Amino acid sequence: MARHFFKMACKPGCEQEYVKRHEAVFPDLLASLKRVGVSHYSIFMKGTELYAYMVVDDYDKAMAELGNDPANQRWQVSMYDLMETDENGVIVEVIDNEVFYLA
Repeated sequence: MARHFFKMACKPGCEQEYVKRHEAVFPDLLASLKRVGVSHYSIFMKGTELYAYMVVDDYDKAMAELGNDPANQRWQVSMYDLMETDENGVIVEVIDNEVFYLA
């Protein structure tokens, strides 16, 4: 299993709505995450900054499958209005240069 870390941001003033929506994540999305091999997934918030940590068997395969998953597509649409994006509309910055890990 591999660990992956992501950085995102919600729009200023959307912090509470971001939390509220995550208190009611679609059950079919949770099932889809497990189905594609995600075993752990956490999101931490500091102001508008979001930091996510995921453990998944095969990240590229899981993301490809989730890209075609109806529950994930609905979730992405439902969250897009809250999220900061770059000039290309990308929400997530993948940070893949892990320099230390203690198991």
